Amino acid sequence: MQVMERIYKTGTKNNIKVFSGIEIEHTPAYGKQTLFLARNDLTFDQIQECAVMVGAEAIYYGANRSYMHSQFMQVPQIMKFLEHGYYVTVDYPFELHQMVSQKFALIWKHEKFIPFCSIIMPDSEEDSSLYFKIDDIDFNKTNPGVWAMSMKDFKNKAGFTKWDEYKKDEPIEEEKIWSMR
Repeated sequence: MQVMERIYKTGTKNNIKVFSGIEIEHTPAYGKQTLFLARNDLTFDQIQECAVMVGAEAIYYGANRSYMHSQFMQVPQIMKFLEHGYYVTVDYPFELHQMVSQKFALIWKHEKFIPFCSIIMPDSEEDSSLYFKIDDIDFNKTNPGVWAMSMKDFKNKAGFTKWDEYKKDEPIEEEKIWSMR
């Protein structure tokens, strides 16, 4: 798993595994106090205790590019958090989209479940002539057609979050999490 160095309220770190803050990315959980998980080994009770501690309305799995598709306990955990009224985001890389949609099929259309497919594209400012296409697996197989949009239109219409906005997140000290075991 890639280690992501980023800036938090307490400074620059690359080893933060659980943190909280207001969701600033433009999803249905935007503006909600969120518990971010950059680890996959906590029980429901440990996550719930952290969520209560920070007053979270949302749980975010896969923070800092930590999504692990092989973690099978996520589905029952997420279902339980949805039953408790939380918004739940699962941030995963595009190349896993088909497997992720199958794994979470039971809750995929739940109003508070947010599958968040991440497409990593470096140097996007250099791609002003680029177009995106949402295509089908073959001609007229699973979609009613195709969608296309220029990078310029995408950037004009999409919710944008500047890197500086992420600096308000607060790490949760490991000893608070470990004491829950």
